Amino acid sequence: MEKKFAEIINEGCKSGESIEVINTKLKEAGANFHLNPDGGVANWTEAEMAEGFNQAETEPADVKHLHDYMRYDVTKAGQTVRVETPEGTYDITWDEGGHPEKAVRV
Repeated sequence: MEKKFAEIINEGCKSGESIEVINTKLKEAGANFHLNPDGGVANWTEAEMAEGFNQAETEPADVKHLHDYMRYDVTKAGQTVRVETPEGTYDITWDEGGHPEKAVRV
């Protein structure tokens, strides 16, 4: 979001302007979005929200990050393995002793 849009929203909220007035100012400034007057999530139906299209509040405990893979592992000695992590997809290479040598983002 451009700084001018954030300023319009922040100044409007501070001065107590209605959502409709702020939306009008955003449109005049060239914004391609608007604030939802009812306080809900714009363009999402209640059925979609009930189906689980809402954001997770916490990260699941079983998520493995890159640093979890970059550990000594004798079972992967001399191998290159492709892994998908929240940080991206990587080819991780271990040396003959099982120590991680490098992780290359693909």
